[in-house]
Amino acid sequence: MILTDKEEYKRLRDEVRRFNLRELAPRAAQCDEQEAFPLDVLKRAADLGYVGPHLPEQYGGMSDYYAKAVVYEENCRVSFGYNLSLNASDLLFANNVARHGNEEQKQRYLPGIIKGTKLGCWALTEPDAGSDALSITTTWKKDGSMYLINGRKTFITNAPIADYFIVIARKPGSIKAEGGCAFILERGMQGLSTGTPFKKLGGRCSPTGEIVLEDVRVSEDQLLGKEGSGFKDMFASLDVERAYTPLSSIGIAQACLDEAAAYAKQRKQFGSAIAEFQLIQEKLAVMASKLEVARHYVYHLIELMVQGKRITREAAIAKLFASDMVNRAAREAIQIMGGYGYMREYNVERYFRDAKLLEIGAGTSEIQKLIIARELLK
Repeated sequence: MILTDKEEYKRLRDEVRRFNLRELAPRAAQCDEQEAFPLDVLKRAADLGYVGPHLPEQYGGMSDYYAKAVVYEENCRVSFGYNLSLNASDLLFANNVARHGNEEQKQRYLPGIIKGTKLGCWALTEPDAGSDALSITTTWKKDGSMYLINGRKTFITNAPIADYFIVIARKPGSIKAEGGCAFILERGMQGLSTGTPFKKLGGRCSPTGEIVLEDVRVSEDQLLGKEGSGFKDMFASLDVERAYTPLSSIGIAQACLDEAAAYAKQRKQFGSAIAEFQLIQEKLAVMASKLEVARHYVYHLIELMVQGKRITREAAIAKLFASDMVNRAAREAIQIMGGYGYMREYNVERYFRDAKLLEIGAGTSEIQKLIIARELLK
């Protein structure tokens, strides 16, 4: 039995499911079409404790990483884009502050994220640095007691609407994992600007964009962690992100299975419901099997993470398997529903578009294979 099968997590799952069906599901397609993030839904979710449950209790969270996993999966079952922005805020931004920040930073930044009144983001990717994260060219240098930051970030979830930013930069002349720093920046700082939201294939209610940094001057109070530890902390953050990202695949795949199965039972062809056809049953059986394997492995992985175990290899395996699984599930759901599945009137068309990012974001599938091979050959 996985830990989240315990009664307290079953109740939480049911509560989040009911909330999402009531508050999020009726607007999910519209928010996707209009490319608009539902901030009001986020605030109501926060009032119920569904934002940042993994964050420390003293700042408003529940210190419960399993609760975060349950909420994450259930959100993606309804709206991947909504969860994409929520996750960038309460995991990529806030969890890094909780892990590496000092007490003043935690008190300043965590409560607003947990209450849903502030949004954060985590800025690593650059126009010429994606999978090769250590090739970033955004720089920091000391200017007296201040830091001066210059560079450009792109494909950053929440950048157009974020209140807070964690920006990864390197010291000029440093190489590989040396000289990295992470800085907490705030919207309105002189020299910091963001572009308009990009037009995207999927996750469309989650705004993604650029961050431009032109001689941004910050004090030592804005340094997150120790000077020079930015890349080390970054790799630890990527492992946490990869441990949770497969839950996006699981949530979307569950939604695909639910809709395909319901459709198959009511759609009649040649005088019978298509659910009675063996080829349709085979598709549903394979979808369900791969989904359950992914779910059990991922929750086991989160348990290892909570125990403080090193999870680099396991997280890469989970992300690779789950992202392939969900893309297959989305294709099969459309195939089962035929022409109806291809129409925007039905949710599986959106699930199909959303699923593709899971083979790209948080490290491409190709990079996951390299990580797995490297870990095996050590």
